[in-house]
Amino acid sequence: MKLAILVVYLVAEEDEQLLEIHLSQIEKTTGVPFRIYAVANRLLPRFREKIEGLPYVSICEIQATTLRGSAEHAYYLDRLVQAAVVDGATHICTFHVDSFPVCAGWVEKITAEMREDCVLAGVERDERKDRKPVTEFMIFTREFYAAYRPTFRLTESEMASLEYQRYLACCPHTLDSGVGYGFKVWSEGLSWFPLKRVDRNRERHNIGALYGNMIFHLGGTVRNRLAREDATVSTTRGVARMLSLFRGLGRAIVPARLWRRVNRIHAIQRWAEAHWARPLRGCEFLETRDALLADPEQFMRLLQEGPRSEAEV
Repeated sequence: MKLAILVVYLVAEEDEQLLEIHLSQIEKTTGVPFRIYAVANRLLPRFREKIEGLPYVSICEIQATTLRGSAEHAYYLDRLVQAAVVDGATHICTFHVDSFPVCAGWVEKITAEMREDCVLAGVERDERKDRKPVTEFMIFTREFYAAYRPTFRLTESEMASLEYQRYLACCPHTLDSGVGYGFKVWSEGLSWFPLKRVDRNRERHNIGALYGNMIFHLGGTVRNRLAREDATVSTTRGVARMLSLFRGLGRAIVPARLWRRVNRIHAIQRWAEAHWARPLRGCEFLETRDALLADPEQFMRLLQEGPRSEAEV
């Protein structure tokens, strides 16, 4: 096996230690020959120097794009796959800068599940609302890519197709940079192995998630940067916590059917996102990140212990 690990590095100055943990965990737990294929177009110069000096990292010079968000991420990942294939990789996987493996032998354990028509394995955030592989971690074979040429995003014409509408109905999901691979697997009648969330903090908004007891994703390091800044303001944190309390009371008191109707009102959804959900995500991110950075080994050990039993609660 020759493993290619693809990462688009966007790292804020305050996340240097997180970058170090990410690299250390990959090096420490990966027991097969591997190389990280990295995009560093928007990486701070001193962070670029850090990864450039590592013997297992290749920085790929890819033409910059004006795209942002998941479209930018997909643009770079598509080109990193091509570089890895040209370089002779037999297996290709993706990580985010805030995701990494937590146990030795993760590659062997996961690829053992890829048999017959199972061509891909990856994180599944939510089996009801986001039933597709995502780029915080997915792994697939060179043969799958060569045969089907998937892309991480879909074109507008693909999303307008009847086949995609059937896929969306069959596998509800969000439109981020993993949707193209999920659609290709489904449309070709193939299958994939989902790594499901197993940590005890599953009520959190995809923050601090452990999948399959092998892959950790902090979540929101790039996407939730504005929410993180908001969460450093004590007033914002207090309001978010108070609204969480009222939300819990509301769900307990208001009849379920009426509660669902109220939550479908768009004005209420927008207000809740601005004043409750986004600040709460920021608070959860900071709490989880600080715990990880304070003692990475203890944090990951506690995470892998699994959900509390009723006797523990």
